[in-house]
Amino acid sequence: MIRQLIAMTIKDLKVLFKDSGGIAVLFLMPAMFLFVMSNALAGSFTRNDRLIDVLMVNQDRGTVGAALVDSLTDGGGFNVVTESDGALLTRETAEKLIVDQQYSIALIIPADFSEHIRSQLGAQSPTPAPIELIVDPATSEQMLGPVKGAVAGLAQQAAFTSLMPLGVDLMLDSIEQNGGSIPAPMRNQLTANTDQTSALSGGRLVTLNQVQPAGMQVQQFPNTVQQNVPGWTLFGVFFIAQLVASSILEEKKVGSFRRLLAAPMSRATMLLGKLLPYLILNLIQIALMFAVGVFLLPLTGLPRLELGRHPEGLILISVCASLAANGLGLLLAAIGKSAEQIGGLSSLLVVTLAAVGGVMVPRFVMPDFMQTISLISPHAWALDAYQDILVRGYGVAQILPACGALLLFAAAFFGIAVLKFKWD
Repeated sequence: MIRQLIAMTIKDLKVLFKDSGGIAVLFLMPAMFLFVMSNALAGSFTRNDRLIDVLMVNQDRGTVGAALVDSLTDGGGFNVVTESDGALLTRETAEKLIVDQQYSIALIIPADFSEHIRSQLGAQSPTPAPIELIVDPATSEQMLGPVKGAVAGLAQQAAFTSLMPLGVDLMLDSIEQNGGSIPAPMRNQLTANTDQTSALSGGRLVTLNQVQPAGMQVQQFPNTVQQNVPGWTLFGVFFIAQLVASSILEEKKVGSFRRLLAAPMSRATMLLGKLLPYLILNLIQIALMFAVGVFLLPLTGLPRLELGRHPEGLILISVCASLAANGLGLLLAAIGKSAEQIGGLSSLLVVTLAAVGGVMVPRFVMPDFMQTISLISPHAWALDAYQDILVRGYGVAQILPACGALLLFAAAFFGIAVLKFKWD
């Protein structure tokens, strides 16, 4: 059986590489998309069309923290989440939700926030009160930037507003202590108090400290290259489906499969043998596309693609994604009755699955229901797994569920194809 599989693989590779035009399209088309889309979308990874979810953990019992929560809630640009499963969020719960990739950002207001702010009244050089932003490393700067800007501005406003009544109290106390009159020395004192409060309004009363949840150690944020290199690589990988289906259809026309039925091997083995050369071709394609991200894209001014701390995981993802792509090709060959039908079906499926799976539009831009729907696409699982390695610094163990899903796609495609395949 092994010798037969090797012989069929060598034969099909020879046939494949005779079609120089088809091979050129297979490699050059996704590379072209990669160059164009990486540059065109370099600044467009944003979620301006929907509210940004922000987990809120307010440990402060004073008025400043409450005012900041109210300002963010009423600001209109954020969906402030303060509870999970009916209970108020804690720091540990917020971190777990981010690690589980249910949310991307959490805001932690410390317990002494209001007290710290109030202690700065009259200080010549106020010490900013810290607020922590816990952020998933896979959150783009284009999404995170507006959150940081809004939180910093609203926190500064809430802090300064809380100091104004203290300034008024100082003035009233001073008036009462002086029998309701305001002599010149007292007027100077009131002016000085007002100047102290006003001076604080121009200084920083709040500072943001950005940290990562426990369990996410990588200090790297995704960019256009980390989105588009694996994304458009997968787009090219799944276009192999049309090539697989067309090749099988041609062999059916010339009667090759009828002759193979006389060979001492099962029909499933024969179909598996048809897939091996295309699997090899896919792996070469993936290696070349990632080489573009590592060596060529930096020449255009884009960031260099870093392969993460566990690049061996990229190999496992690539094999699983290629098996799913080839299984889809075999399924198209089983249900397609003509070259035109196969061409139309493959283009429709490949482009649709790529779009839904986050290749053309990043999944974090999509509404929640679209992110759920995208899980029907093998592209979504493969792209998430690639970014787990490239962006989040995960190892092989963390990508096994996504690779398992890709293998399920491959098994489903292959199994249905074997049942539906017509050999004549």
